[in-house]
Amino acid sequence: MSWLAVRSIARAEAVAIYRSWLVRIWVGFALLTALLPVLIASGQEEVVSDVVGGWLAIYFVPSAIVAAVFGAGAITQDIDVAADSILTRAVTRYDYVAAKLLSRVCLVAAVHVTAMLPMVFLVRRAGLDDATTEGLIMASLLIGVMLVFLAALGVAAGTVLRNLAMAAVVIMVAFTSESLIFDFLDLTFLSPTRVIGELPETIRGEIGAWEQARVLLAFTVGVILSALAAFQVFERREV
Repeated sequence: MSWLAVRSIARAEAVAIYRSWLVRIWVGFALLTALLPVLIASGQEEVVSDVVGGWLAIYFVPSAIVAAVFGAGAITQDIDVAADSILTRAVTRYDYVAAKLLSRVCLVAAVHVTAMLPMVFLVRRAGLDDATTEGLIMASLLIGVMLVFLAALGVAAGTVLRNLAMAAVVIMVAFTSESLIFDFLDLTFLSPTRVIGELPETIRGEIGAWEQARVLLAFTVGVILSALAAFQVFERREV
């Protein structure tokens, strides 16, 4: 694998992503809605952990869809360019997929951090003492790692399916089914809906460190497995 090639492709991807109207809408939505938990909690004397937890759940849904779409579109919408790059330039399939993964993961992480930092700062600045700083950071990390997982899963799905809409639907159905299956098996740390439902407790600092670490580790492993699947499938795919 050539890191120079990966970096060059990832840089070009970053420029294209920056110009996307969907990303700009996503960033604007994230920043504007980041003010809502503070305004609601301070204006109506609501329990801030419940308000912030509820906002994170609402924020997660459109963000998850965007992450899945951008992940899946990394390969499905660019297959002609991929063929040209692989067949006529010194770019391997691994270079190409690595650059796509890197650009999508960095996109999701950057937008998420951009939304979370002002929210955490404003909640602490407002003196809303129902939330701990550690709890706010951990809740943000939990949402972030799930979004990164969806982006990586999207890239993997894009190496299998040639239709963007179909790939995005498959990802969201699989992600939802994962919640149902792991809830039934009582493996709650693997269930996205259970993790989101426990965000208020996480923000209050009531969830143990081991429980939080298990969630982070599980979805990080999911990112790694999705990346490995993308490499293996694209290596065998005709372009």
